[in-house]
This record gives sequence, C-alpha cells and structure tokens, in this order.
Amino acid sequence: MGVNVRAISPLVATAILIVATVAGGIILYNYLMETLSSPGEYVTLSPISAKIVDLGTGTIYVNIKVVAVGTKSTTINKIMILPENIEITNVNETIKPGETKSITLSKSGITLTNTKHYIIIYYEGQSTEPIEAELLS
Repeated sequence: MGVNVRAISPLVATAILIVATVAGGIILYNYLMETLSSPGEYVTLSPISAKIVDLGTGTIYVNIKVVAVGTKSTTINKIMILPENIEITNVNETIKPGETKSITLSKSGITLTNTKHYIIIYYEGQSTEPIEAELLS
C-alpha cells in the first residue's frame, strides 16, 4: 500500500523562495529610504535665563534668553509670569534653529509680589517648562 504523494520540484521551490526574498528586500529598502530621508521638522525652546525688572512704577521689564533646538524656526507667541498669571502677548519673536536670542519685553499696570516668579514661554502650540526668574528692583 504505497501512497503516491506529489510535491513541487526543488528547482521550483528554490525559485519561489528567491522571488519572495527579493520582493521583501525591495519593500524593506523602499520603506527605510523613505523613512530615513525625511526625518521631519521639529523644534524645542530651552530657556537659559529670565530676569524681571520692577522699578515700582507699575511697568515691568522682562528679559528672557532662549535657545532653539531642532530643524525649523519657531515664533514665540506669548510669555506668562507665575504666580500672578501675567500674560505678555503679541511677542512675535522668531528664532532660527540653533540660535540663542535675548528678548526684552515690557508690561504696564503690573504690581509684583516679593515671591519667587517663574516664566513660561509659549510657541507654536507648545510651551517650555517654567524657569525661575531673577527679580531685580
């Protein structure tokens, strides 16, 4: 009682494996080339220092020094001073990648307390971590 089992020839099996390997290699190569050639644009702002000058006249001056890390320019929209939640809007300062920039802004009608102050910088839908600001009077 012999069972007659038929299979494909070793030559055809080898050809199928070679075609499948080459096709997989081409797909993997195209995926990697597309992914590695366009890493995408990104930007992060890192505050270096922050100072607030309060001369007691109701106007404060804020100086922030910030560096842009990434592959594209960004624009600072506003800054916020905590804990008073003071917003300085319409900053519109553009920073190029790798650039370090010092920005001085002013705001009138402000009375600050003698507590620690922190500044948050807002840019293109993102914000920095709060940085402690040195208060000068």
